[in-house]
Amino acid sequence: MPPVQTSNFDALVTIWADTEVTRFLLCRGIPVPKERTKIAIASFIEHWEKYSYGVWAIVENSSAKMIGYCGLRYLDELNETEVLYGLQKSHWGRGIVTRAAKAAVSFGFDNANLNRIIALAFPDNQASIRVMEKSGFCYEKSISVFNLDVICYSIETKENEVAK
Repeated sequence: MPPVQTSNFDALVTIWADTEVTRFLLCRGIPVPKERTKIAIASFIEHWEKYSYGVWAIVENSSAKMIGYCGLRYLDELNETEVLYGLQKSHWGRGIVTRAAKAAVSFGFDNANLNRIIALAFPDNQASIRVMEKSGFCYEKSISVFNLDVICYSIETKENEVAK
């Protein structure tokens, strides 16, 4: 999976224009404006430069088109790194995001030397909860972040689990 770049702008605009996709994002069902998409892509690129990990484009093998994104993002608000993902609705239910989330977690532990990764979801986002659980995350707690009530799942490196 290549990192998200400015060349992914049109694909990301399309993904974030779908209210079914955005209903479980911070914007809660409102399409993301093009200007906000530009800002998001710039922040993804800057994040890679600062942390040496970030968000990748999920690219369909047959068409080489971006159909989603997945990766890791450090959250200052929580002093934690989260896995995040989004996918075009036409590709839902195929296990694509679960495979991408597992790859992001592996990268985080093996390449970015993270010891712990969290995943956040709205309590009614059953599909995302399934992705988190299939990716090895365990429910931790309900929290409020970005003025929203979400559930927090986490996963730790095997070394951390043994040390507990």
